[in-house]
Amino acid sequence: MASPLRHTTLCVALVLAYQQSFADNNTSESIQGSSQSTPDNTSTMTLDTIVITAETLGDSSRDTVKDFAGNRTVIEKEVIEKTASNSIDGALQHIPGVKVQDETGTGVLPNIAIRGLNSSRSGQAQFLMDGIPLTLAPYGHTGQSIFPATLSNIDRIDVVRGGAATQYGPNNVGGVINLVTKPIPGKTQTELSSDVTLFEQNGKSLTDLYASHSRWLTDNLGVQLEANYLTGDSFRDHSDTKVANIQAKALWYIDDTQELEGFLQYYDADTQMPGALSPDAYKQNVEQSQRPLEAYQGKSTRWHARYKNYLNFGNQAVADVTAFGHHANRNFEWGFNSQFKKQGVHWADPAVASDTLRTSPREFNVYGVEPKFSIEFGSPETATHHVISGIRYVNEEIDYKLTQRKLGDSAISTPRDWHLKTDAWAGYISDEIGLMNGKIKVTPGLRYETAKMVFNDKGKNTQDKNTITDWLPGLTASYQLSDVNDKDNLWIAYANAQKSLRTPQIAYIRGKGEEGSELAWNYEVGTRYTNDNLQANLGLYRIDFKDQLQWNSAQQSFDNVGHTLHQGLETSIRYTPEQFDSLDLGLSYNYLDSTLEEGDDKGNQLPYSSKHQLGWSASYGYEDFVGTLSGIYYSKAFTDNANTVEESADGGKGEIPAYTVWNFNLQKTIKDTDDKKLSVQFGINNLLDEQYYFRGIDTSPVGRYPAPGRSYKFGVNYQF
Repeated sequence: MASPLRHTTLCVALVLAYQQSFADNNTSESIQGSSQSTPDNTSTMTLDTIVITAETLGDSSRDTVKDFAGNRTVIEKEVIEKTASNSIDGALQHIPGVKVQDETGTGVLPNIAIRGLNSSRSGQAQFLMDGIPLTLAPYGHTGQSIFPATLSNIDRIDVVRGGAATQYGPNNVGGVINLVTKPIPGKTQTELSSDVTLFEQNGKSLTDLYASHSRWLTDNLGVQLEANYLTGDSFRDHSDTKVANIQAKALWYIDDTQELEGFLQYYDADTQMPGALSPDAYKQNVEQSQRPLEAYQGKSTRWHARYKNYLNFGNQAVADVTAFGHHANRNFEWGFNSQFKKQGVHWADPAVASDTLRTSPREFNVYGVEPKFSIEFGSPETATHHVISGIRYVNEEIDYKLTQRKLGDSAISTPRDWHLKTDAWAGYISDEIGLMNGKIKVTPGLRYETAKMVFNDKGKNTQDKNTITDWLPGLTASYQLSDVNDKDNLWIAYANAQKSLRTPQIAYIRGKGEEGSELAWNYEVGTRYTNDNLQANLGLYRIDFKDQLQWNSAQQSFDNVGHTLHQGLETSIRYTPEQFDSLDLGLSYNYLDSTLEEGDDKGNQLPYSSKHQLGWSASYGYEDFVGTLSGIYYSKAFTDNANTVEESADGGKGEIPAYTVWNFNLQKTIKDTDDKKLSVQFGINNLLDEQYYFRGIDTSPVGRYPAPGRSYKFGVNYQF
């Protein structure tokens, strides 16, 4: 059970903040400034002159990408809206190197792979929210089987595919995805919005309601409350969905050099899951469900408190202490065929009736604290140094159960009753060395990870202990090809190398004793050019993965497929013609060669990875209207290591065809003044009604999983 002490820091911060507000009756409608990146109406405060940060990612704004020594993309809210994205995973599809299997059509349970690193529930991606780990258990359970984030609450998404592993770990082999929540605006503001998605296939609808209120109670204390509700059905039968996401944050400028931030979130999701279809059923009607027992429930309470103190050391310095934690419960229900071995079929064959209901209730308690220190010193004439160092402690407790009940029988058995406790320490240090007046930047870094994992099998009354210890070096370098004094035209070349890991997961440890981590070396080299009209990036990458694990759904086990190699090219360009600034064009491409490097299937393509990915968008503004045509393309993929082309009878194996999806979006601004903004939106997702499917998703691992067909989005947003 979560200790109340874990919430003490946040509670004290909020109490002190409100005491300060009641002490001053002159509540201000606007503040003098903010150190946060706010959309509008924010003037300057003393803290704004302090640019030093203890974060490698900075504030995850678009400007931080310009001189970043690695492949990195920031998607801002404006771009998300233009591409008619309905969910976070939908928005991520436009980033080169990212592939999404849309399981629900609602974004509740994203399955996201980066550079061919596929894992159930996005288990090979390091998710952060405002720089805080979002994953259920950063060490023992990296899968996002609760995804406590909704698109309406997000301001921008920062996807770093390389160059950030020293500070952000573990589980950063594929990169880091930072979801940045909406900042507190510079003045009192209320925002109301409603989006309705209507699915053409069956006429069902999904409603997204969002409301927020932000206010500065004093010149130094701001608060923001947000509520987001998602209700309705997706495009298939058995897809009823209810999601509530409520967030509160407070920001207190204690004085000119100190600030305190608090965040509290409650997330509750309850959804039916239509599951995969047999090939014959898919051809008959993609709207139907052959898995009527599949459902999901998840609840999470998350919090963090962050204290910053800007110090008079060196050129600039900052001390940062962050405490964070969450308590979460999640449960999946699905049909299971206990006679599958006798019948010679897969236990989840959608064409064969299930005789057992399985459930997997799991409980997570996570607490962490991370003090960081950053200092900048030196001079451009000799060399500058920006040193970031920190220590992080994370405590995890996971209750991991599996229960089953024969249909029509009240008797319940518990095949698994596991508990995993993890105490993990990490330390890191990096030094960005600037040479030749900042023209050259070299950043060596080192991360140390140690995790003590105690596994208890309560059913068998056994205990196993596992200790992970790894040193993870990293090096990034950049050279400014343009004039170092020309801030409007920035052209850099970059390279980086870093070692990354994923610790053994609770589902894999289970009595195996001492198990090592999955380890990988990541390499990148590329170039980026940025000015007011053009942003272009070209990069090569390589991930050399040792002892990669794959889930074998048929055998209910993890297989070590050994050495895998992921290499390719990523490029993106966004261009606004100088003489025609109403037009905005974007194009991205990813070539991925992800292969098995040992075993019987050596040289074959890894499952679910597409060699080619293409994304595009074109926006044109006229008076108060903005129209956008966008799309994505993924080439074919395979389901198994043998790269089987012919589809099996149950749909569990076989080629996954290529697909192309076009989207259209039209926005109109009805009113836009200093204190009011009203806009409406109409979008069409999957404009040409492309029929495509996925395979192999978690509790429904065989068959064809239909992707959403054409849908219509109607939205209105009012800020005042």
